[in-house]
Amino acid sequence: MGPLAPNWLVERIAAHHIARAVNQWARGRVLDVGCGAMPYAHLFDDYTGLEFDVARYPNARFHIRGTALALPVRDVSFDTVFSSQVLEHVPEPWRMVEEMARVLKPGGYLLLSAPHIWGLHEIPHDYFRFTCYGLQHLAERAGLEVLEVRPMAGYWVTAGARFCYYLRRFQRRLFGPLMGPIYAMIQCTAWALDRLHRVDSDTWNYLLVARRPERAP
Repeated sequence: MGPLAPNWLVERIAAHHIARAVNQWARGRVLDVGCGAMPYAHLFDDYTGLEFDVARYPNARFHIRGTALALPVRDVSFDTVFSSQVLEHVPEPWRMVEEMARVLKPGGYLLLSAPHIWGLHEIPHDYFRFTCYGLQHLAERAGLEVLEVRPMAGYWVTAGARFCYYLRRFQRRLFGPLMGPIYAMIQCTAWALDRLHRVDSDTWNYLLVARRPERAP
């Protein structure tokens, strides 16, 4: 539906940042932790998807079923580990990051996105929100070298997206088919304002890139 959908802007921005990071950092054999319907599989050449809640995605063909807190994968077996919007849904996120670090080969990269400002979702399994410093701490605690923690947008995109999700509550009862153009107007305005004055500390989402150090000589 493009801009007529209430989540168009954040999905567009997230896809842009993830594609950029994949193009710059990803290489070799890739593990997608919490892959869901595998919307990013096409970005990778050698892709393995891992999912815990397989019943939620009946049409997806998963490669591995397992939990992010105890990955059923051998040590140092992947060149890149990728995970999008999963970290907030595990009760012990530090364990998930440690597990992803464990399966990375020396010199391999972790690409991870997680929310900073967002509403409750996938209830009741919604446990955490993360600042850039929190993500950096989790990665360094797992022995990884942090290369960047990039905010995906600023205050205006966050505010616009949250307002659209608020309006969804009234879509059926009050506005009906008028909501599409309203969503489009809000999101396009938010995008333009964010480009004029961006406040990164109010981003809705972060993208972390970290690297497992090479073995000592």
